[in-house]
Amino acid sequence: MEIQNTTNQNDASVDINKKKVLVIDDDENLTSVLVDKLNFSGFDADFSNDSESGLKKAIETKPDAILLDVKMPNMSGWEVLEKLRVDTWGETAKVIMLTSIDQAESVAHAMEEGSTVFIVKTNYTLDQVVGKVKEVLRVK
Repeated sequence: MEIQNTTNQNDASVDINKKKVLVIDDDENLTSVLVDKLNFSGFDADFSNDSESGLKKAIETKPDAILLDVKMPNMSGWEVLEKLRVDTWGETAKVIMLTSIDQAESVAHAMEEGSTVFIVKTNYTLDQVVGKVKEVLRVK
């Protein structure tokens, strides 16, 4: 029994190392810390600090999950999500919306637009954000 549990834990670690996560957020400090935390946790994390290049990178690299900021210059996270959903791959991409806006309407809008999870930045620690990514990707 113990050997089986050890094997399952190792399998989960192997799975997590294969999971690509893309962070699209114009806050360079948050992006840097979040990408470092995701990489330290075993993910293959990358980032874009610009919504347009982030959308392009998402479609080109097809990450397993995208952490997407709502409020960005040039194109909002909502617009990125809308454009992402037009792409064949992007129709089913797992998107976690990140925002500083803590309003019920924003959560409802995120779900209507096909967001997998909605995270209010100030309400979550880095560990909790990583936990949500693991939950969305069903890895341990």
